[in-house]
Amino acid sequence: MWSIDNRFLKPALAMAIAGTLVGCASGPKVYDRAALAPAEQALITSKPAPLRADFQNLFEEGPRNKVLNLMEIGVKAYRAGYKSEAKNTLTQARLEIENVYADTDSARKARSIWYEEAEKDFKGEPYERAMVYFYLGLIYLEEGDYGNARASFLAGLLQDAFAEEKQNSADFALLLYLAGWSALQMGSEQLAQQHFEELKLYRPDAPIPNATDNALLIVETGHSPRKLGDGVGHYQLVYRRGKNFRDVGAEVRDGEQWSAVYPMEDIFFQASTRGGRAIDRIVEGQIQFKENTRAVGSALSTISQDSMLAGAGAAAGGVIGAGFAAVSLISVAADGLSASANTRADIRYWAGLPDTVHVLPVTATEGQSVTVRFLDKHGHQIPGLKDSTAFTFDGRGAGLAFATSRRPSQGAIQ
Repeated sequence: MWSIDNRFLKPALAMAIAGTLVGCASGPKVYDRAALAPAEQALITSKPAPLRADFQNLFEEGPRNKVLNLMEIGVKAYRAGYKSEAKNTLTQARLEIENVYADTDSARKARSIWYEEAEKDFKGEPYERAMVYFYLGLIYLEEGDYGNARASFLAGLLQDAFAEEKQNSADFALLLYLAGWSALQMGSEQLAQQHFEELKLYRPDAPIPNATDNALLIVETGHSPRKLGDGVGHYQLVYRRGKNFRDVGAEVRDGEQWSAVYPMEDIFFQASTRGGRAIDRIVEGQIQFKENTRAVGSALSTISQDSMLAGAGAAAGGVIGAGFAAVSLISVAADGLSASANTRADIRYWAGLPDTVHVLPVTATEGQSVTVRFLDKHGHQIPGLKDSTAFTFDGRGAGLAFATSRRPSQGAIQ
């Protein structure tokens, strides 16, 4: 047995040997970035400063990551207040998604071809696609376009149910709630009640709007779920909760008091389940689901009643997260579609998403200021982490305020 001690080799020779050894392993493929055309460079320069790097990625990474980059631009633009930019990019992402994921013959044909490609253009998984419709729906609400807002939230529910060629039950509580809110603003009490009744299956303690509530407060906390390659050859996709964040709960200032904001949706839960059922592992190409996964939604609601802390099982591995911290998923291809079974897992994901979305119906006035503070898993305020915004009304009587721990203008918080 012998070994090479690199300390006694010249650096160049040591690197050459190391490169030879590493070359025996199969690593992730590196994709070239396209050179920017003058017109593309000019367009990037014309964009708001916080978005320029993302637009550069959009052009340099090309069609393979087009939808992913549109998603990243859209959410960042929305948080930064560039609503027109957000609407344009998210709409482009929606159209790209619906080319493949729609209940039409043309989309089914597109899917049959798309799945056979070993290296697919990113279209996102159900939770990512659903969140495109979430942000678009919020924009429609702010514009007072309740019909399109409701349609967008319902379309998000459809994407939640779309798992490759399988249809699952939609359980995206956040979208159900917002569809109900939109119906209320449309003056359709009956439709609203239908949505809220369905919502109660997943969030029995959700704060249903009463007659005096004329505005919604939406708050984001935490970081996006992650996708990792696992197993020999990294053929399996493993979901992990986002990391490097402490904010799992939120409170809004109400005079001299602070009121908890209800944790409506756990995005990691949505990422790591299908139709509310957590996927545990794959054996011989078959998905095995965990048991009692419906209880997860109820646990989130129970915790919300007790402490109003969203994602109590977040990064630190609390109660909720314990059952899912090690959830293993397979990639889209492995989920009953064998075409890409011998390829590495696709670990691209929408990093700009939050971990949890919180909602609170309130009575507010145009321009009323909003201060939100963020809480750790113990319910303690996180020093220095606040967001300030204001309610904007749509001219038809409904208001909306959006707060986040990831406001782009507060770069240190990113």
